[in-house]
Amino acid sequence: MNEIFVGIDLGTTNTLACYLRRGRPNFIRFAGSGEMLPSVLYVDEEKNIFVGEKAKKRGVIDPLNVIRSSKTYMADFDKTWTVHGKTFTPTKVASEILQEVKRQIIKKLHCADDDTINAVITVPAYFTANQKDETKKAGIAAGFNVLQIITEPMAAAVAVVHELGLDEKIFVVDLGGGTFDISVLQADQKNRTYRALDIDGDRKLGGDDFDALIYDYFIGIIQSETGLDLSTQKKSTLDYNEYYSMTGRVREAAEDAKIALSEQENYTADLMNLFQHDGKNYDFTVNLTREKFNEICQPLYEKVTSRINKFIAESDKFKLDEIGTVILAGGSCHIPKVKSDVENIFGKRTDTQLDLGTLVAVGACFVAETFSGVKTDIEQPQEKFEDIISHSLGVEVLASDGVSKVLSKIIRKGDVYPCQKTKLYTTTMDEQTTIPIYIYEAGSDCENIADIDAHEFYGDLSLEIEETAPAGVPVINVTFSYDKSGTLEVTARDEKSGVNKSIKIKKGSRDSENY
Repeated sequence: MNEIFVGIDLGTTNTLACYLRRGRPNFIRFAGSGEMLPSVLYVDEEKNIFVGEKAKKRGVIDPLNVIRSSKTYMADFDKTWTVHGKTFTPTKVASEILQEVKRQIIKKLHCADDDTINAVITVPAYFTANQKDETKKAGIAAGFNVLQIITEPMAAAVAVVHELGLDEKIFVVDLGGGTFDISVLQADQKNRTYRALDIDGDRKLGGDDFDALIYDYFIGIIQSETGLDLSTQKKSTLDYNEYYSMTGRVREAAEDAKIALSEQENYTADLMNLFQHDGKNYDFTVNLTREKFNEICQPLYEKVTSRINKFIAESDKFKLDEIGTVILAGGSCHIPKVKSDVENIFGKRTDTQLDLGTLVAVGACFVAETFSGVKTDIEQPQEKFEDIISHSLGVEVLASDGVSKVLSKIIRKGDVYPCQKTKLYTTTMDEQTTIPIYIYEAGSDCENIADIDAHEFYGDLSLEIEETAPAGVPVINVTFSYDKSGTLEVTARDEKSGVNKSIKIKKGSRDSENY
């Protein structure tokens, strides 16, 4: 039995897998799309599942039965898609994509049935604990031995340090298909240590938002030229197939425009026979300049720059003049104005020696290789990766006014993980034998807000205590353990009885029964 070690960048738009051969990164290649597997799933009328380029192409003409950008909804337990009678959760979609990755790894590396494929999978730095946990579950369901979940900026920094030998503070701007992360990391080449210092981001900002603005711009032109209302199929007066084929083709043209204008000053969208109008074929042709693209997307550029400036101004973990290298990662950083705006903020050129789109996967494969136990002839210390908590975690408690519910933090944003922390609590009612514990993760941009409604519910558990007592007498010990993959385990203990047990957390619905 052999062991394979790979790094996987499970992206919103594309997924990549990388492994080391003779110390150099090599990519798994996918049919029709090369190194990048489109993170797209399609189901046909016979309920066959397609992933990747085939799914993307079929989805252009049948967009109601294709699932794109599912990573944006990871750990949204209310989100599902039903396509041709099959229902998928975000975790299930991720698992299907990762299964395709595994199939190609087996094919490329000629794996035997009993070979173990070990994987380090990356996630956005600003992902919540639930999102990291669901990503890990998807990897396990796909048949990988998931060694670790690491953040994309950490992976990017590892790649850059390995390839360029940096020994300094690194600022990583990671703008992907659906998420935006900014991080500062300290690289210590001598001791082979990578340490995250501070982190921020927006879980719902990325390349998809640029595509959506250009799509709206194109649709606006078509409506102006035809007089049709294309906001819905019913209002458009087009038949079902015509309407959804049209929206799929225009959406693809919007994405093509974004990609093309990263390399050139003009792009022409030329969609022939888009639909029947006034008894003849309607052809859509429009020239889009980079200048016009930037004008349309200006609100998104402002979101990016304002987030970076706010992060720099408010962080107490670094100063602007301490940054040695600025790294761009993620496909959307190919957009020229993103690059120039970032360079204007720092007053220096961003590093462009490595491929922005593959940086994260390369770093992940270097991290995966550290688990292999392979030794070189040169004695050197084991690489260490110190990542930090992106959102505080705690429990709901009664405020001092006896009415309001607030977040009591146990693990705080910026804490290095893996870690374990404990806090003591008590009861709020006399003779209480069942103690519900509601677990929350601090909402984005809500770290300084106490009100529990500002935060994201993670899960709940109930602790049964053996003896009754007046309110405030029992001492309940609550321990949060956060592992190296960013997943959480909660243990509750009644100090008087000494019973100490971990309880599985029921996620996704506060009102559900515990188990």
